[in-house]
Amino acid sequence: MRVGAYIDGLNLYYGGRHLCGRGTSGWRWLDVPKLVELLVSRNKAWTAQKAVVQRIAYCTALIGGVPDAQASQRQRTYLAALGADQRVVVELGTFASRKVRGIDISTGALHTVHVPEEKGSDVNVASHLLIDLLTDKIDAAVLVTNDSDLRLPAHRARGHLPLGTVNPRGTPTAQGLRGRPDDGAGGHWWYSLTADDFRLCQFPQEVGRHRKPAGW
Repeated sequence: MRVGAYIDGLNLYYGGRHLCGRGTSGWRWLDVPKLVELLVSRNKAWTAQKAVVQRIAYCTALIGGVPDAQASQRQRTYLAALGADQRVVVELGTFASRKVRGIDISTGALHTVHVPEEKGSDVNVASHLLIDLLTDKIDAAVLVTNDSDLRLPAHRARGHLPLGTVNPRGTPTAQGLRGRPDDGAGGHWWYSLTADDFRLCQFPQEVGRHRKPAGW
């Protein structure tokens, strides 16, 4: 059984921060292939079919305009470490600036701020999933997100192959991503990550030429 994994990278990052704590170490240097393999290994029906993770699409966007000038470099180091695994494709969306009107709590005056908003990751996740399905590159898929915008591609995918849906935040799965194990092709499952999942699946200190950032 050829398995493809389709990851909403920012959704996964914020899930880890929610579960493990923003100021804590030991979860950011996440070995995504190891995590996917761990999740697949827990499903007896898939392992009975000799499931092998062959493709991983990690969809995210490069951060910018943040107070910590080193954040962008840490992210690039992490993405390079991920890309060292030949099964991984890193697909980049963009950040767009959105104007938001609000009240300055110190003065009470209305003002406008520019809020960075990530664009494209959900579309990229859906595209990789459906392209791999339609070109017969996978027999089963793992979708890592809790974004209900992916309701339609998840639903369509379940009509053709077994789909594991993984919620990164450990909270109830979004209504739009729920279903039944026997829908469509059958063999589907749902899982919510835990803090232990993040901590168990860390890269070694060095991945090729890429070293774990300090504090991670």
